[in-house]
Amino acid sequence: MNKRAGLFFLLFVFYAGIRLVPFFFTFDDTNRFFLADSYQYSELGANMALHGYYVPDKGEPGLQRSPGYPFFLSIVYRIFGVRPAIALFFQILLSGFIPIFLYLNAELLFSKRIAKIAAIVSILEPVSIIYGNILLSETLFVLFLLMSTFFLIKSMKKKDSAAFIISAITAGMAAYLRPIMLYAPFMYAALYIIASRLSVRDRLKYAAGMILVTGLAVLPWMVRNYMVDGYKGFCSIQDINLYHWRAAGVVAETGHIPLKQAQDDLENAVPQEPSIASTYQFYRDKGAHIILHHLHAYSIVVLKGSINMLLSPERYAVFKLENIKPKLLGFMWQRQSMHDMVHMLFSDPPVVFGVVIYQIIFTVVTGLLIIMGIIIITGEGYIRELLFLLFIIAYFVIVSAGPEAEPRFRLTVLPYMIVLASAGISALFTSVASKHYKKRIK
Repeated sequence: MNKRAGLFFLLFVFYAGIRLVPFFFTFDDTNRFFLADSYQYSELGANMALHGYYVPDKGEPGLQRSPGYPFFLSIVYRIFGVRPAIALFFQILLSGFIPIFLYLNAELLFSKRIAKIAAIVSILEPVSIIYGNILLSETLFVLFLLMSTFFLIKSMKKKDSAAFIISAITAGMAAYLRPIMLYAPFMYAALYIIASRLSVRDRLKYAAGMILVTGLAVLPWMVRNYMVDGYKGFCSIQDINLYHWRAAGVVAETGHIPLKQAQDDLENAVPQEPSIASTYQFYRDKGAHIILHHLHAYSIVVLKGSINMLLSPERYAVFKLENIKPKLLGFMWQRQSMHDMVHMLFSDPPVVFGVVIYQIIFTVVTGLLIIMGIIIITGEGYIRELLFLLFIIAYFVIVSAGPEAEPRFRLTVLPYMIVLASAGISALFTSVASKHYKKRIK
């Protein structure tokens, strides 16, 4: 085994191993693995495995969720029976490839040293440890996203057509896991034009090809949706979020009313449509209309969602894994004062309190290192590489940040933020080593 393979093996073992610790403490109670969307994912996976159809119990022909994660669950359920613990075990094992692809991304962008630091830091990142133990699509999505951006970087730097095709295909596969990836090819195309070292002709060719190939990858599911229920879209959760969260957030902001009241008002305004597909079309049209006519209010909604997504520690999922009923719950979006949030934190059991404090410390330290990393990267002339990382982070923050934004959405951008922070850590190491060397010379 060469050094590189040995490093990858250790990264896999430590990343998956740390995430298996809470798993083995909780696998006796399957309910602990379920949170929010988990129930519908599992239901769809079970229906696919046992009956061969993609329909939840409500009778709707499976329009709400993209099929990637239910398909993963259905494979496990078909082989082992409907046993979520086994599906979660395989999910954790697959997550062991995340630090490997993170290393490959960082190595192509910067150096082996920064790549090693980034991979090691990712092992200790707390939010990914928490959500790696819950049946949600984010963990597998991050893996496919890192695969896609690795081959994207390779194609941008080396004019590698095979890497370009793999990047586009894995981007399409990532969209089947989380639909926020649907518009990422346009961001990829912009990166080819702005940050690539290719010729102008190749930049334009690859940019157009990325949009085309990824579009073809997701087209079959859109055709399926139209055939089964006349729905013109990839999955309706986008329309639901647009109307009941983003547009509701705008209404709450402009009307100075609670978000729940704004959601209730919008729900009461939904007309009786002839089909569920027509209802989703109404959500899309009306939600977009509200947002486009109140762009300033929407920018405030996105800003608040970004803060909640990037800075809030995860609490409820920790309660869930510990099988403890929380006394108090709340989010920054709900206009809670700092006093209320501190009171909430100190009312938590010791385990939850400790995990939250660890998240806060990790977030603060990482944030400071990111600032340092950006300064170092800029000073060393890695402008294209910095633009690449900032484009990726900005895209996923914008498409994820609304009133529905949760700390788990941070998982998507954390690997790229960790690369920036690792540049800062590398600079610190260099500074300390240099001072130590000078002392020895004296």
